[in-house]
Amino acid sequence: MTVGLAALESAAAALLPGYRDLVPLPGERDLNARVCSADGRPAVLKLAAADADPDRVELEDAVLRHLAGRALPVRTPALLDRAAIDVEGRWRVARMLTWIDGAPWTDRPLSDIDLRGVGAAVAALDAALAGFDHPALTVPHRWSMPAAGQLSFDPARLPAQCREFTVAAMGRFRNELGAALDRLPSQAIHNDANEHNVLVDDNGAPAGLIDFGDVDRAPRVCGLATLCAYAVLHAGDDVLAPVLPLVAGYHREAPLTVAEVAILPGLIATRLAMSVVNAVRQGDDDPGNAYLQVSQGPIRRVAPRLGEALGALAVCRLRDACGYPAVPESRTVVAWLSSAAADPAPVVAAARPDAKVLVLPSDADLTGAAVLPDGVDLAVGRYGEDRPVYTVDEFAGADGERRTVHLGLDLFVPAGEPVYAPFDGDVVAVAVRPAALDYGGTLLLRHETSSGAPFWLLLGHLAREVTTRVRPGQRVARGERVATVGAPDENGGWQPHPHVQLFTTLLGRSHDLPGVARRSERDVWQSISPDPNLVCRLPIEPAPAQRDRDWIVSRRGTNLSATLSLSYATPLSIVAGEGAELIDSDGRRYLDLVNNVAHVGHCHSRVTAALTEQARILNTNTRYLHPAIAEYARRLVALFPDPLSVVFLVNSGSEANDLALRLARTHTGRDVVLALEHAYHGHTSALIEVSHYKFARAGGAGAGPRVRVCRLPDPYRGEHGDDGVAYAEEVARHSHGAAAFLHESIPGVAGQVELATGYLAAAYAYARAAGAVCIADEVQCGFGRVGDAMWAFERHGVVPDVVTLGKPIGNGHPLAAVVTTPQIARSFVSGMEYFNTFGGNPVSCRIGLAVLDTIRDERLMANAADVGGHLAAGLRELQRRHACIGDVRGRGLFLGVDLVTDRSTREPASERARAVVEAAVARRVLLSADGPGANVLKIKPPLVITEREADRALHVLEGALTG
Repeated sequence: MTVGLAALESAAAALLPGYRDLVPLPGERDLNARVCSADGRPAVLKLAAADADPDRVELEDAVLRHLAGRALPVRTPALLDRAAIDVEGRWRVARMLTWIDGAPWTDRPLSDIDLRGVGAAVAALDAALAGFDHPALTVPHRWSMPAAGQLSFDPARLPAQCREFTVAAMGRFRNELGAALDRLPSQAIHNDANEHNVLVDDNGAPAGLIDFGDVDRAPRVCGLATLCAYAVLHAGDDVLAPVLPLVAGYHREAPLTVAEVAILPGLIATRLAMSVVNAVRQGDDDPGNAYLQVSQGPIRRVAPRLGEALGALAVCRLRDACGYPAVPESRTVVAWLSSAAADPAPVVAAARPDAKVLVLPSDADLTGAAVLPDGVDLAVGRYGEDRPVYTVDEFAGADGERRTVHLGLDLFVPAGEPVYAPFDGDVVAVAVRPAALDYGGTLLLRHETSSGAPFWLLLGHLAREVTTRVRPGQRVARGERVATVGAPDENGGWQPHPHVQLFTTLLGRSHDLPGVARRSERDVWQSISPDPNLVCRLPIEPAPAQRDRDWIVSRRGTNLSATLSLSYATPLSIVAGEGAELIDSDGRRYLDLVNNVAHVGHCHSRVTAALTEQARILNTNTRYLHPAIAEYARRLVALFPDPLSVVFLVNSGSEANDLALRLARTHTGRDVVLALEHAYHGHTSALIEVSHYKFARAGGAGAGPRVRVCRLPDPYRGEHGDDGVAYAEEVARHSHGAAAFLHESIPGVAGQVELATGYLAAAYAYARAAGAVCIADEVQCGFGRVGDAMWAFERHGVVPDVVTLGKPIGNGHPLAAVVTTPQIARSFVSGMEYFNTFGGNPVSCRIGLAVLDTIRDERLMANAADVGGHLAAGLRELQRRHACIGDVRGRGLFLGVDLVTDRSTREPASERARAVVEAAVARRVLLSADGPGANVLKIKPPLVITEREADRALHVLEGALTG
């Protein structure tokens, strides 16, 4: 029995009497083991090294105590017990930690791991450690990156394969990166998220982060660099490929600054160099510990490629992964080239802004001789085109992906045509490609914007005589002839053309600048090489980009807010709609039971025709007379009872409700609003203030001084059942001094709740007696959706003072309205003009009229009653067969199915509702779940849904409930 195993057994006996199944685990300095208690529960035993710094051991324990109980996306160990153990006459600290299920990511292929999730988990851990401090954090150690410059080493003792890389990386840290790190704030970081310390579950999602022995105080980007460094060791040909999702995930959780991104590649190199240096020292100190050398083989394998892979292009790729423009200087160059200050000369005589241009298709044969058709000045191979003609080995990319996205403009003109400098500038490089890659001569020119920002123009496929015409360092003038167009026999067989490419950075190069990019790196390279038509100014457009699902997911994760949610566990990629169906990018059709915006059906021909016809004629604001706005206002108020006769046109339901509150407050001179429990009225600050569904939930600040919440008159869950008058007494108690009583006519996010009988009539009476204005929010349930009336408030026998409209009003077009009385509208005339730039524009009004016409002519209110009644009857039959359905409610095509765990207790079945929604979408029926318990299935399809489609929905719902 070895001394180490005996010491572990002694520690296990002291901390876990009756232990069993002790299995040693690898470690850098500590002795580690997995042990089980007598009843089989696993734990981790750690026995500190004999010479361990007791302050460092205490630091590790303090970190674990700090993290205990914190909400993190992954588990971290918890300290169970601690004791001092006598091992061969020396006292050593033994600790027992919780065991975390999961496998080290090194046990799984990188392709199977949720790298974005891992990055986000490390970011969340860093955020949790930001407030932690401990005296031992002030003492640097061998893995402290800010102290990397203090590591001494003999280059001659470094492995030959990584000697050059290590010396260069450590030199760059001492000369540049160390000072950059000093300018960043420091905090406690885990500092060792390597492939053995990050645990993943069976699905590759992050499950745990272990081993806090290298905790350090450093800029957080050091910990991220450590994570990325060990991912690099397991990468394929493109060593940066696994780093990009790690960084994107980290940035999504804890946004990185541009300064942090700029030094990250260098810090990745620093961490790997530190690993090489420390491995030599550790090998001397503990030659029998194979764990200390576990990373050295992979480092030696990738080291020869790291200098290039972690260079200037890496910064561009990482900036793009974080949603920043890959080249920040690109903005300045593009802006100047777009301005009147830039006045480029034509690159070739035919390339004029008024040229007659033939745009070549992406699969055109570009070899051999070509004759331009009559009347055409030149042919063009477009910028941004995905061109499969590039199939030679030179364009083969990492991991088999070819570089096919064209980054230049190809101007096809006869051989021998002169080529001119578009601006004053300097010659940077002149070259003729080798015979094996005979693409003729190339010329690189450097220019500057009027503010001195540099940019470069690459001219390729030139006649070889370019090397005799200009030389590096030569100054050239705007319009000066610098080359001629190469013929096929000196141009690799290509049709004669100059390749014109713009650069905003040279990435530290003056040659080997690619003219095509991988599709996966399109955005990066189009920042490095923007559209050269900014220089050529031909009457053409760049080629449209082909974007796949992965790109959409990535861009949503960087350039859109994380608060912008997606539906369903596997989000749908929807590209078209028709009637009551949505169509995904693979052509699959989904019955849409969710979208009450596409009121008269997705992409209704009458609505789209009105939009396009009016958009072709005029779209402007309301400061001019136009018949559409007057006609729409007349038609709209004709649908309301007296005295609702004045219309304000706006752009969204939120804007309508915001304006309604302004009207009420101006009319009454008061501020307080009465609102219902679980109500949602919009996303502006004023509406979040009155939306209990928002301010009383996660992220909300609670009720403010200008809102009084009244209980929801819910016949199914409320304490007064269907006795609306009893609920309304709360309105009477709260209405003193109120400006408005605001309600949804059928509360939607509250769970499609039909207000209790008699509630609105009593509530209106109480509110008006106190001088408050009554506002009906019909944004979700208006325009005939309830089947028996145009507006849901009509069932209650009341007439509001203000009604707000949105969502279905424009069938997906941003249109909304406030309808009120002449008296309230007149009180709003206070000397402050009300103007809305887009509200009431001719296009919106024509669309609104088309929606009204379609509702009328296709008898959609009747369809809502008929199909809605059929659907409700089918849902009640499902209720009879499935005990999880506690209630079926609603009117017309605004229905709710309340799922419960037990009908007697009416406990919301939130998980069941989520499962039903996912099961339905798998069968291509779209549902959603809402309500305070997220347990109410909301059914609010386009009004064109047919009875046959309703039967399909019922069949799918039956299967989802059964499964």
